[in-house]
Amino acid sequence: MARLLALTSRLPYPPGEGHQLRSWHLLRALASRHEVTLLSFRRPDDPQPSDIPQDIFAAVETFPIPSAQSRIALVRAVAQGVLTPTPFVAARYTSPAMRARVATLARNADLVHIDMLPLMANAHCVPATVPLVLNAHNVESRLLAQRVGTATPPLRAFLRTQVPRLEAFERAACLRASAVLACSQVDADALRTLADGAEVHVVPNGVDLEHNRPAADPGGARMAFVGQMGWFPNRDGVEWFLHDILPRILAARPDARFVVIGRHGGLKVPDGVADRVQLAGFVPDLRPLLHDSAVYVVPLRVGSGTRLKVLEAMALGKAIVTTALGSEGIALRDGESALFADDADGFARAVIALLDAPATRLRLAAAARSCAESHYGWDAIGARLQGLYAAVLASTR
Repeated sequence: MARLLALTSRLPYPPGEGHQLRSWHLLRALASRHEVTLLSFRRPDDPQPSDIPQDIFAAVETFPIPSAQSRIALVRAVAQGVLTPTPFVAARYTSPAMRARVATLARNADLVHIDMLPLMANAHCVPATVPLVLNAHNVESRLLAQRVGTATPPLRAFLRTQVPRLEAFERAACLRASAVLACSQVDADALRTLADGAEVHVVPNGVDLEHNRPAADPGGARMAFVGQMGWFPNRDGVEWFLHDILPRILAARPDARFVVIGRHGGLKVPDGVADRVQLAGFVPDLRPLLHDSAVYVVPLRVGSGTRLKVLEAMALGKAIVTTALGSEGIALRDGESALFADDADGFARAVIALLDAPATRLRLAAAARSCAESHYGWDAIGARLQGLYAAVLASTR
């Protein structure tokens, strides 16, 4: 048993959002074999550390995000992101208190696990003799570059200044790490291109196959999307669906309904489709709403990593319509286990085809569940992760 120090950008429990699901299941797999101490930033809506199951971590310490607590700290982070090589996404997590604890605890750790790129700003606190693993949820510089193209002019100018800073920061982070965990082969290839010589391994996202089981096809014409609107790729995709895709679907299927599951954060629904849209907000259990939906849609146009909510939809045996990017890194196949479309008209036609063809829905749903069973169970992914960490620890010793 090794002593691991883990850093997260928010408490990973309860695992409600996509990155929390990955963080929680990977950390739980590590804690089943090692002693894990967790240092985590805590947002105002996060639970108390005492709410985390007590048999997982050896200790949990939390810290406020300075830029979320103080306007002065936020201005300082923006200035640092503009006037120094440090990108804003890293500067906003600058915390002397966190750094002090990392410096103290890392000296006695056998390995440090850093969850999400911005926290690599603490890497200089880790002794060079202690191996460091970066869990890369996305290729962050690629994600930011995609966002520049869709941002409004005032924000676009700021984001343009951040892309080269984030690329340099991400490159240095990957080269500093003893190992980098990528969510998909696509991300792994991109990180190796960005940071030639980095030790990058694919540890895919997964899904709880027992918790998420299929139900009978509900019929009807309800479509569902899962994702909170505070995450830009989700908001961009849902706004595109509401403005450009849903009206085309309603022209053919006036009975269609669309439910958005997750914190909607002021999402504006166009008047012309408002009576056909339900903003469900956060729900503690996604399964009832998804079981009642005939089609699961993934209208994402920007992003990186793999979408855990897509894996949940696969495990639940849903018929899925997705963009190529929305299913990136996932072993879905167009026409076999999902339907793919990258333009509004094609996306609408794919959804309509599934609403009109129950037999096709059932075939795709069964294939999606089979794909989840073959590739994405958390137990198998956890075993792979444990083997990788054993190798990193052995090479250091």
